[in-house]
Amino acid sequence: MNLKEALIPKLSVKEKPFAPKAFDSFGNVALIEIPKELSNKKKLIGETLIELNPRFETVCSIESNHEGKYRVQKVKVIAGKKQKVAFYKESACSFFVPLGEVFFSPRLGGERLRISNLIKEGEIVGAWFSGVAPYPVVFAKHSKMKKAVAIELNPVAHKYAKKNIELNKVNKDCKKGEERVVLIKGDVKKQSKKFKNYFDRIAMPLPHTGYQFLKEAFYSIKNGGIIHFYEIVHKGDYGIVEKQIRGEAKKAKKKIEIIYKAKVRDFSPTKEQVVFDILVK
Repeated sequence: MNLKEALIPKLSVKEKPFAPKAFDSFGNVALIEIPKELSNKKKLIGETLIELNPRFETVCSIESNHEGKYRVQKVKVIAGKKQKVAFYKESACSFFVPLGEVFFSPRLGGERLRISNLIKEGEIVGAWFSGVAPYPVVFAKHSKMKKAVAIELNPVAHKYAKKNIELNKVNKDCKKGEERVVLIKGDVKKQSKKFKNYFDRIAMPLPHTGYQFLKEAFYSIKNGGIIHFYEIVHKGDYGIVEKQIRGEAKKAKKKIEIIYKAKVRDFSPTKEQVVFDILVK
C-alpha cells in the first residue's frame, strides 16, 4: 500500500483527490509537499507515512519554495521526533543533512555515481556549489581522481561538509596538502579566479541560476575537460539552455561539444532538471 492508498479512507470526499503519494527519503527523515487543501491534515499525513515506513523517525513538510542566496526552503516537523538533521546513505557513503538549512537532493544520487564512473585516474575535479559534500565524497569513494576542490558559500552547508568528510574518511591517511577532498567556503565567482585552466572536470549542480557561472567554468576548465552543467527547463525544451551554453562559450573563446544531455529528475508537473555534459576542446 502506498501513501495515497493509505490516506484515502482517512479523508473526506472533498479531500480524497488531493491525497499525496510522492515524498523524498533522507534516510531516517521523510520530506513531503502537502497540498494547501490538506493543510489541516499534516499531522495525519505524517503519522500515516511513519506507519507505512517504520524506518522514518521524522516526517517534515515543505513550507516554502527554494529561496534566498543559499537556495534553501523552510521545512516543518509534522510527525515523529523533533529533529531536522537527517542521516542519509547513498552509494556506500553517509551524510548528515540539516533539512531547511542547505540545498540537497537525494534524486541526484544517480548523477553523482554516473559522474564518478566517468572520472579518469588522476583527474582534478571541481565540485562547485558542493553543499554538504555529496558530490566530492561520492567521487572520492568511487573514482581514482587525484582530488576534488569543493566550493560552497552557505556556512551551514560548509560546516556539515566538514562533518561528512570526516564521517566518510575520504582524507584519512592523506598527508597535509595532499587531501583528496579540499573544502573551500566562499563564492564560486571569486574562488574560481584562483583556478585558471585547472580542472579536468567540473560538476555544477546549481538549480535555476547555474548559467550565471558558465563564464567561471570556462575560465577554470582545461582544454579537453568536461563541465557537467545542470538547469531547470520546461519538459523536453533544451533549446534555450543550449543557446546559453554556446553563447557563453563563444564569449570565452572556447570550442565546445555537448556530448550528453538528459533529464535527471522531475522538478514540477511542467518542469524538469536536466544535465548537459560539455566537452571543452
